[in-house]
Amino acid sequence: MRQIIRDLFYRSIADKRVNLPLPPTSLAIESRKLNILLLGTCGVDMIARRSVECGHNIRHVLMGSKFHAPIPDVAPTDDVAVVSLTLRHILGEATQTSEPVVDMVFSRLHSDDEARALLERAGEYVSQKVAQVAAQMTSVPVLFMSFFEPGFNYQGDVIDPFSLTSPGNLVREINRSLSDAVRKTNNCYFLDSNEILNFIGRRHLQDDVVASSSHASFINDWDFKLDANRLNAPKALVNVFKYEVASREFALALLSRIETIVKIVEQRNPVKLIIVDLDDTMWRGVAAEAESLSLDQRIEGWPIGLAEALMYFKRRGGLLAICSKNDEAPTVERFNSIWRGAITLDDFACVRINWQPKSQNILEIIKEVNVLPGNCVFMDDNDRELSEVKSAIPDIRCLGGNHYDWRRIILRSAETQVPIVTEESARRTDLVRAISRREASADLASGVSREAWLASLQLRQSFFLIKTPKSRHFDRAFELINKTNQFNTTGKRWEKSEFEKFISKGGYCIVSSLRDKLIDNGIISVCLVKCENIVQVVLSCRVFGLGAELVVGAIATRLALTARPEIRAELVDTGKNATCHDYFKRIGFAETTTGLCSSTANELPHYIKIENLGAPDFPPVQI
Repeated sequence: MRQIIRDLFYRSIADKRVNLPLPPTSLAIESRKLNILLLGTCGVDMIARRSVECGHNIRHVLMGSKFHAPIPDVAPTDDVAVVSLTLRHILGEATQTSEPVVDMVFSRLHSDDEARALLERAGEYVSQKVAQVAAQMTSVPVLFMSFFEPGFNYQGDVIDPFSLTSPGNLVREINRSLSDAVRKTNNCYFLDSNEILNFIGRRHLQDDVVASSSHASFINDWDFKLDANRLNAPKALVNVFKYEVASREFALALLSRIETIVKIVEQRNPVKLIIVDLDDTMWRGVAAEAESLSLDQRIEGWPIGLAEALMYFKRRGGLLAICSKNDEAPTVERFNSIWRGAITLDDFACVRINWQPKSQNILEIIKEVNVLPGNCVFMDDNDRELSEVKSAIPDIRCLGGNHYDWRRIILRSAETQVPIVTEESARRTDLVRAISRREASADLASGVSREAWLASLQLRQSFFLIKTPKSRHFDRAFELINKTNQFNTTGKRWEKSEFEKFISKGGYCIVSSLRDKLIDNGIISVCLVKCENIVQVVLSCRVFGLGAELVVGAIATRLALTARPEIRAELVDTGKNATCHDYFKRIGFAETTTGLCSSTANELPHYIKIENLGAPDFPPVQI
């Protein structure tokens, strides 16, 4: 009976998800089974053993963290590597002491200076170890698990837990060093296991109730038989029902987090725009009706939580919009009165408040901000409105239902997260609003030709060559090439290691920025050239129609022609990139029996001034 109860409980846990996905669309990429390479000592074997029904394959290879410990190779079938460094080994290498002496390192610290010296040495060794592992594993993303932080204050309940010599502070600082080293290393990511330990309940999982802090691992029963002859016969810790439940739940939560990080890195099916209703979505109730709700009651609790989640989505580079059936002027006044500046209409890239069908408004919003419906989420408390929008725009994702779930879904879904926030993405809302003003100025320029209006913008395009992952614009180039759908000549998504290899093996990665008299658009294009081949061209949707892609084509063509008198380009119909189907023909390529070919470069638009081509590290191109 006990086993039946356990099986039922485990099955219920397996149905839970720490990171719930957004409702899928017809364009959604289904979850796939990951082949996970788990590296670490026997301390992490619990993750592999407790991961039945997780949906992923785990291959645990024993690996110590001492300097000369061998690092295994990644198998061709591995999708991701998860590395658990051993704190005891890190401290031993940092202090040049062996076990069991190293296990007393924390308890023997007598001053802040000794603590600082230990942290400095440990940080240096952690950096070396991260670099050592990363150099061996270049073909898959590498996730480094954080060290387990102490579950309580070993110095005593009333002793300062934030002192430099506190074990909790020491391990947190070593984790900080690990995080810093990981974030500076290409293709590596930090996996915060302490967050999951706290969420599940570390008192049922962490061995520091019995073992030394340097052991920093899961409760296990390897020594149970050694103590079987004690006068007071012990009970095996892992046979305690709460441990079984907690360890299983931890393993599933950790694996869910690994899956989420892989999705974030790959930028699979990202959300770029969240469109929200107002009444009973951004606040409680219908603001226009005489309800007995104060301003504080309108937003206290879940609405403030939702607003903060939306602001963090915006901070990650996402766009926000409002779509509400209401009279505009009084609704704007009520919005300002209710939120009192906590969140403002300026935080939204687009606002539609009128009595038109919401699907019509949303189609206008999508067109204005220039994203695909499959990259949008519409939030509304009314299922009828969600149904109307979904019927008219099948690819959009709709979020309704339990409003207590909204904040968590926005903050934790892989689709709403990004691996890095670039300068351009951080100010995306301002850029979109500026583009709207720029387009409005074009509409107002009655009697002026399109070319004359373009000339009046005073467009200036600068070019930069990316040589290494440390190049200034590497992160933006990687983000743009993996997120762009509409103007992407092949639709190819790149692994970071693959992208770096392309550059290191002689491929040119050229990016350009575009400024006009109204706004600096930042980096707006990426062009990959290898020998006589134009491999891929992507262009940000925010500069469509300005001619920047023609300049990119001219530079790329001239560069490729330095290798061969006839060059080639590849164009793949992805179903999303119709805007670039005629691109190569526009820059002088012709369709032949062997593909798209050209032997001459196109002319440059005269209204765009080219800058920065004379930089010393830029390949020779004659304009």
